[in-house]
Amino acid sequence: MTKVFDKLMDVNARKLDWNFQVYIVHLWEVPNIFNINDINGIEMVLQDIQGGRIQASITKPLVKKWRGKILEFKMYIMTHFIVVDKKEKTRTTNNKWSINFSHRTTVQPVVKPSYPLKAFCFKPIPELLAAEKLEDSVLIDVIGEVIGKEDPRQLITSKGRETKRLAVILEDLENNSIGCVLFGHMVDQILPYLEEGRVEPLIDIA
Repeated sequence: MTKVFDKLMDVNARKLDWNFQVYIVHLWEVPNIFNINDINGIEMVLQDIQGGRIQASITKPLVKKWRGKILEFKMYIMTHFIVVDKKEKTRTTNNKWSINFSHRTTVQPVVKPSYPLKAFCFKPIPELLAAEKLEDSVLIDVIGEVIGKEDPRQLITSKGRETKRLAVILEDLENNSIGCVLFGHMVDQILPYLEEGRVEPLIDIA
């Protein structure tokens, strides 16, 4: 008998015993603004079989329990969450709600996923260029060939942290181009592929 799971877009504040089968399509740690080695929390975006998404949070008291135990692009069965009005959080999806891990939350890896991973929701470059306003906290996926770049620069953030900045230009198959700015560890990840003498085109997903 096939087990029925709740859908992410059906989440509401009327119950706690939600039961999801989802992929983690984005996952990132939130450092303490005064100490980058201290993690204040873990954020992630979950996606179900219908493509519905929701942001999930692990607050600082539970970070040690879950850090390194759940991975991006893996499927899990997850149960029992605290439902939070999205107004109280940074909005990264179009879901009305977000969810927090609690001490009762359970996470079980799915060894043989029952549906394929579709992690990216690409936005066409012309659509982004034509938009009057974009929510600066909503996650947007863009794909294109890197056709230009500037030299990386060292920066000091408003919080006094040292970081790196690198601007690149992406171009799609219709020759539409858009600028993209990378910060921090993302700069270190892409720099080896931007070395001079590279023959193959570099395709970047941002």
